[in-house]
Amino acid sequence: MSTLLTLQNLSLHYPHKTIFQDVTFTLNQGDKIGVLGLNGHGKSSLFKIIAGEATPDTTVPAFIYDKSKDFTYFYVPQELTNLEDWTIENYFFEFHPAMKVLKLKLDKINDKLGSGEGDFDKLINEQGHIYEELLKLGEDKLHAQYISYLKYFGLENYDRKMSSLSGGEQRKVALSLGLSAPQELILWDEPTNHLDLETIQDFEDELQGSRKTFMIISHDRSLLNNVVDRIIHIQRGKLRSFSGTYEAYLQFLQDDQKRREKELDKLTNIQRRETAWISRGAKARRTKSKKRIEDYGSLSKTITDLKAQAHKSVSLDLKSSGRKSKILIAAEDLTLKFGERTLFDKLNFSIAKGDKIALLGRNGVGKSSLLKILLGELEQTSGTVKRLDNLDSGYFSQKREGLKDEETPWQMIGEGIDYVISNTGDKRHVASYLEGFLFSSDEIKRPIHTFSGGEKNRLQLAQFMKHARDIWIFDEPTNDLDLETIGILEDELRAYEGALIVVGHDRSFIENVTDKCWVLHEGKMENFEAGFSHAEMFLEAIHLEEQLKKKAPPAEVKKVVSVDKMSNKERNRYNELEKEIEKTEEKIAAIKGEMNGASFTKLAELQSKLDVLDTKLESFVNEWATLGAKL
Repeated sequence: MSTLLTLQNLSLHYPHKTIFQDVTFTLNQGDKIGVLGLNGHGKSSLFKIIAGEATPDTTVPAFIYDKSKDFTYFYVPQELTNLEDWTIENYFFEFHPAMKVLKLKLDKINDKLGSGEGDFDKLINEQGHIYEELLKLGEDKLHAQYISYLKYFGLENYDRKMSSLSGGEQRKVALSLGLSAPQELILWDEPTNHLDLETIQDFEDELQGSRKTFMIISHDRSLLNNVVDRIIHIQRGKLRSFSGTYEAYLQFLQDDQKRREKELDKLTNIQRRETAWISRGAKARRTKSKKRIEDYGSLSKTITDLKAQAHKSVSLDLKSSGRKSKILIAAEDLTLKFGERTLFDKLNFSIAKGDKIALLGRNGVGKSSLLKILLGELEQTSGTVKRLDNLDSGYFSQKREGLKDEETPWQMIGEGIDYVISNTGDKRHVASYLEGFLFSSDEIKRPIHTFSGGEKNRLQLAQFMKHARDIWIFDEPTNDLDLETIGILEDELRAYEGALIVVGHDRSFIENVTDKCWVLHEGKMENFEAGFSHAEMFLEAIHLEEQLKKKAPPAEVKKVVSVDKMSNKERNRYNELEKEIEKTEEKIAAIKGEMNGASFTKLAELQSKLDVLDTKLESFVNEWATLGAKL
């Protein structure tokens, strides 16, 4: 396995914090890396350094960026820019600079040819030269692949302006750019934000089948666990590298945390003895050796470092308002139309205290519109919505507006006083409250414009959750939140006694915090009382149905009468294979059951068995399908 790049002596400091401190990082060909870390602690900065867009500190010894001769990278950012300048089809050129220069020249030439300006022969000659240059760069093949992926993700009408696309459609363009890129390394920065579950699954399938080297920043734990084989965790200016899946890394962290806790207990006991010894007074101190005092100082620092490394919980302290009424919202024959288009028709449902509902459906089916109707911000076309008198609702949206750049977290959360007071009367000091959201004491009086995008999102979550509500509505709550914050948010929402509606694409999050699932599909609502695991089969069926529609033959093609060309021997084998497939699937299910709660060593053994069975199953199915084609 060849090395693509090595970073040595990497340090990066900003006025208010340390991003990296004397870091070494090596990337090998074929690596599939998930990048973890709190928001604002260096994930995007690492990408920018690899891409040459950020300059590390000048240090002794000096920073070294050692890369292979032919190393190339492609960076897929969180947000696409320069949208006004391009159509969907031509946005491809924004990410291929050499081709972009030629494309812009070509457009000018074509404009002149179209208007009859300039020397016709000279313009034709220049046009031909540019086409040759584009051909040398491989523009024809790359652009065709880009268009192919756009179709794969369901985007059509390529003449549309990029600026007219929804957030989900823009992400599909970004996926198409990254997957069609020819470069050796692909850097994915939160690629699944704003995407529906079906598109995420399609993207996941592509990454699993890819031979490219890639690094991916993502809070989607299911995606990370299924597509990466190495974890890079950025913590307190350092990089921790772990070979294995995301789930294996979580298990390692749990084991490591237990080890640290034991070590901390041991060191605390030693410190207690040493503190008493050091404090025996001036007479005793004269007899103490210099080494012992130095050892004591070293010991204190060791304990401080261990405490800093200990897992820090985010205490969101989320509470329901205690209202006793059962039904909070009831809808009858709820219909919403925009012009000729019907988003949904005659929906009937109710939301009771304690309901925890996942609202799912593909992009554009009306999820956000339904939420606005429930909040009273949008009027339905017909039908009724009855709300409890004085219903208190909280809505956490994707836009997350309202931050003032020069304001500090202290000013924003405290609103002029030193305490946060909920509408249930609970009182907490602002510093303590913000510490629960992983903001340290030296950060809470910094101006907000100095924070990263992810830290701002965490701050808005703190602002949003100050007060109790009858019903909480979260629209894509996990977008740009780091995994630590998501995990604690899950814990608090599970314990929350009020009603909850979540629109999201993070499968793990949805499964962990909701127990009901509503799926908007073709204008109707499917209600799954058993939750996401029940709805997942329905979602998969919808996805397969759409794939089949794409592959359906044209209507004018006549149906061909099938002829059975299978021999008796082949028919016997065909029947045997069906039984073998069933047995193998049962074995696979049994092993997956064993993997739940298995130790790390046992997990590796089971995974090896699972890989063998998966290969065998694939072989059986391929043979079965080949024989079945003769029927």
